[in-house]
Amino acid sequence: MEPQEDEQRATQAVTSIPTPTDNDLVLTQRIAAPADTIFDFLIDPDKMVRWMGVEARLDPNPGGEFWVDVNGTNVARGTYVEVDRPNRVVFTWGWEDTTDVPPGSSTVTITLTPDDDHTVVELRHAGLPGGPEDRHKDGWGHFFPRLATASAGGDSDTT
Repeated sequence: MEPQEDEQRATQAVTSIPTPTDNDLVLTQRIAAPADTIFDFLIDPDKMVRWMGVEARLDPNPGGEFWVDVNGTNVARGTYVEVDRPNRVVFTWGWEDTTDVPPGSSTVTITLTPDDDHTVVELRHAGLPGGPEDRHKDGWGHFFPRLATASAGGDSDTT
């Protein structure tokens, strides 16, 4: 890919990030790991499946594929919008074979903020049809603590 095309993709990606609203689902936790370590669990397929999913295909570049088989039945699919190591990852999100939240119809922003020898991780899911009380609250509530366990070096059951 030509350098100009890379810049163009990055610019397009930045302009498509939604503005945070009160209707977003927001989860925050403090994790006993550096931001750089946690960041790898958001972009590396082998590390992703240590906290969420049974299979992942990830191309962590603006416009790149985000595909996670969450449990052998439900597949989350979207594209990476922004990848800013080690501060923030943004990707679109939706479910294959569904019409209420189809692939790419919502946006997940994960922000990493260093806090002494820990990192504060904020997950913001925008564009959900049920707002902050959407059924995704239970899903992220199930997997988000597993990110803390896996990135801090523990073994996390992803099912």
